[in-house]
Amino acid sequence: MTSDTRESNPTAGNSSGEVLLTADEVAQILRVPRSWVYSHLSELPVIRLGRYVRFRRSEIDGFLEKRGACQ
Repeated sequence: MTSDTRESNPTAGNSSGEVLLTADEVAQILRVPRSWVYSHLSELPVIRLGRYVRFRRSEIDGFLEKRGACQ
């Protein structure tokens, strides 16, 4: 599988059909630097694909709701 195929089909291997987000996209949603996303991978709901990490939007939204309730 080429990188072009992976990029054009972000739901590949995702049974829910939900588009998977990159760390850059999550950083934009959270309005934080990409480095913050990588340094907080242990706290975020992450999907690991070898050396790549991806995120489900619904899980990021849940993370935000949970964090908002805790603070």
